[in-house]
Amino acid sequence: MKTILRAALLAVTFLSAGAANADTLTLEEAIRQSVANSPLGAAATARVEVLGAARAAADTKPAATIDGAVENIGTNGFNQFQIDATYNQRIERGGKRAARVALAEGDIGVAQAQGLIARLDLAQKVQQLYVEVQAATLDLELARSRVEIAEALQKDVQRRVDDARDPLFAGTRARTQLAEAKVDLELAEHAVEAAKARLALLTGQADKEFAVVTDAFLDFAPAGTVPDDLASIDLALYEARSRRADANIRLQAANARTDPTVFAGPRFLGTGDVALVGGFSLPLSNRALNQANRDRAEAEKRQIEADLAVERFERRRAIGFAVERVEEAGHEAEAIRTKVVPGAEQTLREVLAGYKRGGFTFLDVSTAQNALHDARVRMVDAMTEYHRAKAELDRLTGRFAELVGGN
Repeated sequence: MKTILRAALLAVTFLSAGAANADTLTLEEAIRQSVANSPLGAAATARVEVLGAARAAADTKPAATIDGAVENIGTNGFNQFQIDATYNQRIERGGKRAARVALAEGDIGVAQAQGLIARLDLAQKVQQLYVEVQAATLDLELARSRVEIAEALQKDVQRRVDDARDPLFAGTRARTQLAEAKVDLELAEHAVEAAKARLALLTGQADKEFAVVTDAFLDFAPAGTVPDDLASIDLALYEARSRRADANIRLQAANARTDPTVFAGPRFLGTGDVALVGGFSLPLSNRALNQANRDRAEAEKRQIEADLAVERFERRRAIGFAVERVEEAGHEAEAIRTKVVPGAEQTLREVLAGYKRGGFTFLDVSTAQNALHDARVRMVDAMTEYHRAKAELDRLTGRFAELVGGN
């Protein structure tokens, strides 16, 4: 009977036991490996390189041109013809070059923010899969404990049946309960392997024989309140778009200034003389088109600001919901651990003691054992929901921004 009680209480040890495997994979390391194993970084780098080349092109002055012309070719002779060769250079005014560079840099900022968001989304997936492995590992420990309890109980019941102290069906029921526990153990083992395989697909783990950290899985930490300053990566994307819109407004304002073209060059006359010609041209501005372009750029800026306001509102609400989920699931698990599980353990101890004296039946022991197992499973399920909500909250607040390559 002491063996049964010791096995019944054995599952408690996993609450504070960490993974002893030498190949322990932490959450941070899993995220780091996933980012390194993903092509997201190479794609983001290539995109920034393209935009960097575009910035270099924007930081150049207009190309010069060389024009040639032949004039005054008459039918009475060729001594009056003229050959002109001119070098032409357009001179930009209004800060067009600086505005183009700023717009290109705005594109780079948007691309960098988008790349970081993609990596944070990947980190959230890794965190969710990591939580699945943790939960499956703890469920496996519970399943093993249940098998140990069922084996010890089956042996004790069989002895009582052999001594004619319990009916035959008690032994049959104990064997059936042991078989069910072993089936659940096989399913739990498969669940752990499947969860590890899914995580390995992202981390690139060639060897799936790794362990995850579970020692703090059942520790409940309050999520806190919604921060006043929602400095998240997603909002940074809108801010990058806003800076690009400002650069576009400055560019359209600069484009309203027309650019003169100056030219100079030699003129060769049919008489053999050579002259020097020069001049300039100034295109007339299309004020209606310029104004329309400025209006469009300013409207895009207002749209981005409106989208940013909506994103801030939705972000604050989403963080609030995530905080509530974290608090609710954590409190549930804490209540089960401190109130329900100790009561179920005490009940099993008392029922086992009464069963030994003949005051209870095997059904009473089985019911108490299942109640304890169900309480522990419910506690693990509640903490799994806690960590899933925590993963969503971490994504909303950009917890792993520096880890995945943020500034």
